[in-house]
Amino acid sequence: MDKPPTITELNKLGNKRRSTVKDAQKGLIEKAEKLQRKLNAYVLNDLINTLEKDEQNNLKNTSENLKKINKATKLKSFLKNVVNVVLFDFYITEFNKITKQTGKYFAPFGPTPAAIKRIEGRGEIVTEGFLNELFDNNQISRSIQQTISKGITSNQNVTDIKSVLTEQIKGKGDKMGIVQSYHYQNGYNEIKAQARALDNEFSKALNLNYAIYQGGEKSTTRDFCSNRAGGVYTREEILSWNHTPATWAGRMENNDILIDLGGWNCGHKLGWISYELAKRMNPAIEKSKYDE
Repeated sequence: MDKPPTITELNKLGNKRRSTVKDAQKGLIEKAEKLQRKLNAYVLNDLINTLEKDEQNNLKNTSENLKKINKATKLKSFLKNVVNVVLFDFYITEFNKITKQTGKYFAPFGPTPAAIKRIEGRGEIVTEGFLNELFDNNQISRSIQQTISKGITSNQNVTDIKSVLTEQIKGKGDKMGIVQSYHYQNGYNEIKAQARALDNEFSKALNLNYAIYQGGEKSTTRDFCSNRAGGVYTREEILSWNHTPATWAGRMENNDILIDLGGWNCGHKLGWISYELAKRMNPAIEKSKYDE
């Protein structure tokens, strides 16, 4: 390490990394919105049109119609080859950006090339596992299939079921569409979790056992975060929050403080620093028991 970093320099790097994470989350919802419009067009113009109707343009309650929807081979293929492939590439691209910005934050502390390779390699394995689980799920397809099956058994009018499906797939008003909702619930928060996991690996490799609770406050900031924002803490203090307090508003089930921090959709970050920098911020801080 040629020159020790300053708090100001680290805050700038940390802010840039937080912006990268926020941009990824915003981009995920926007990308999902565009893809669910394509999905809606496919379901209405292709899938529904393959089903038998009566003279009043109602779906016929036939075994052939139900068989088509129960299999839904083409629907699943559309989701896999049109929707999922785009989102899979999006996640990979954004995780790579976050990894790059994380490396820039820790670069002033002088990680060895071997450490960087090891940490980034672990990150790739975690990312791969997460994405495989995220996309190896037919929840979106099943939801659409159930709506159409219900329409078939009730002889629903085609115009009516298309209206129902459009709201289900594209959303309405403040209600997210089907692709947005799935990835908001299962991927949105994971973007931050992946970033914090990288932070933790780098901090341990570099023996950085002090962290600033970074991030501003707004009207929705939880008391848990508000009480800690801007402070500097030892690793053992931070780990103690896994148990004390026992709960707080927004706390996730099995909350891992190093990964989930303040809980669901928490926008704060642990900015890991050296003992020397921690001492400048808080002269009363004690040396961490984790220091080697």
